[in-house]
Amino acid sequence: MVGLGCILAFISACTPTTTTQSGSVPVTFIATTEDTSLYEQAEILFAGAQSVEIPSEIMLQAAIMFAKSGDKKRTTQSLALIDPDELKNADFINYTLLGIELSLQSALPAEALLKLKSTRFIAAQVSLKRQDKLHVLSLKSDINAKLGDIESSVNASIELAQLLSKKSDVLNVHNKIWRQLSAQPYNFLQRCFSDAEPVLGLWCNLAADMRLFQSNYPAQLTQFNRWKTANVSHPAARIPPSWLKQNRKNASLSQVALLLPLQDDYRIPSQTFLDGFMAAYYQLFEQSNTEPPNIRLHDTSNQTMQQAYENAIAEGAEMVIGGLRESETESLMQLPLIPVPTISLNRLDRVDTQQPINLVQFGNSPEDEMTQIADLAWRKGHRNAIVIAPDNNWGVQATRSFDTYWKQKGGQLLGQVSYPKTVKDFTQFLKPSLQIDLSEDRGVQLKRFVNSRLIYTPRRRQDIDFVVALGYPLNARQIKPALEFLYAADLPVYSISKIYNGVEQAGLDRDLSGIQFTAMPWTLPGQLAKELRSDKTMHTAYRQLYALGYDTFLVHRNLDKLSSVTQSPVFGAMGVLSLNQGVIKRTGRWGEFNQGKVAEVTP
Repeated sequence: MVGLGCILAFISACTPTTTTQSGSVPVTFIATTEDTSLYEQAEILFAGAQSVEIPSEIMLQAAIMFAKSGDKKRTTQSLALIDPDELKNADFINYTLLGIELSLQSALPAEALLKLKSTRFIAAQVSLKRQDKLHVLSLKSDINAKLGDIESSVNASIELAQLLSKKSDVLNVHNKIWRQLSAQPYNFLQRCFSDAEPVLGLWCNLAADMRLFQSNYPAQLTQFNRWKTANVSHPAARIPPSWLKQNRKNASLSQVALLLPLQDDYRIPSQTFLDGFMAAYYQLFEQSNTEPPNIRLHDTSNQTMQQAYENAIAEGAEMVIGGLRESETESLMQLPLIPVPTISLNRLDRVDTQQPINLVQFGNSPEDEMTQIADLAWRKGHRNAIVIAPDNNWGVQATRSFDTYWKQKGGQLLGQVSYPKTVKDFTQFLKPSLQIDLSEDRGVQLKRFVNSRLIYTPRRRQDIDFVVALGYPLNARQIKPALEFLYAADLPVYSISKIYNGVEQAGLDRDLSGIQFTAMPWTLPGQLAKELRSDKTMHTAYRQLYALGYDTFLVHRNLDKLSSVTQSPVFGAMGVLSLNQGVIKRTGRWGEFNQGKVAEVTP
């Protein structure tokens, strides 16, 4: 027993008191690599615990050693065999912290929060060591962030930073706070400034001020200096987030080339994109402290992408943006040399092609939104899905990306419904996946062989947990009523931003009630510091192209920021924008239809 106690004490003593770059204080029970020798010791403890009179303390040590050896499954099995009532407070703290970490890594933040708020754990916190206090605050921040309670998350980080002594640790936490606030809508920041307690409120005030000048780094610096002078004792004034000290070359470019197909079938899409891009350009032009870059247009309609690119470089372009077609992005991927930062306007959702240095892919790909839906569904405990999508390019792409990601998580795709643009009756398309046709056949057989007067109500298959219904508004308005007609009214239905064009049409959208979808911020009031003014009569696809143009301007002005170590995101019209392995990723907000109207929700 003495030896085992030393092992547990050693594990606790080794808990780090410094923060990671993510701003979290890690609970280092769970290893990222396997340790065979530690695993063997854990197995010996596990077996020995069966013959000890009070085995829970030993089983806890086995669980910790399993965790440190990298075996989460065995860790979970060991924790399940522990009676927490048998543990002393010090062991109960380790038991709870390990359980919380497992819940977080299993994407179960609500379960983690229950453990954190258990009556005994709250009572035990009066005797926590300093390291454990730091861990608890870090966990509170991470759990609440995953649950969407940003104010509670940031407040925990603020409290954590106050307990840290090293400036570098405080800076890491401040960078985490800044990343979180950078991902919040403008109306959240305003409300937080008005209603939150002073320290958090002033953090939100700073973030709101910076949001007004997202494309104007010199103006941000001026605004920050004013804010710092007025709030000299605030933690962010004493130790500012790193983004203020980053090298921002992209904020001072003198010439940017736009490569777009300006003729024939792509004339209107290119013009729509350009309108959005120039809307952001003129917003910057109206502000002081900076000079917008010179924009040069190159028509790719009658020349190859390589020729247009070489011409742009020869004319002195310091950054290239384009082209709009998927084939043009493929051409960029094949260039032998990309000498300046280059942003494509389409995204190749493939992993079989090497990403060239200096190329960043950006586009309105549905992949990120399908991932967002899958993560939410998994967090809600759903495991079996069906996807209903158009049979066009983006519909096939969306279904494929969801299927791949969902199966990686351990879920099952029970059915895929692919419908043509001209579909008039969705019930015929949905019957096979819901197995209504089989149920109807059983009813016919019963009437034939049992009683012809038998009243039989068909039933859908019962193993479906949720539906992903994709389409532009016209088609989507037919899918939900068809599901209800086919006895599937109780199934949760999720969709992506293509389902809503940002214009309230309560009469037409009443049939969408109950659908939750990944909304682009520009379609929700108050999300942007300045609302987009795109033509409300345009098709949803074109309105999203306008938003892509607007966000491309934001991205090109903030590429250094997105590429930095701290990776502070940009709040765009299409979503929260971040850069990962040369690809701009989008995270949308959540909206829900209710009686034909859309409201933001936290699912």
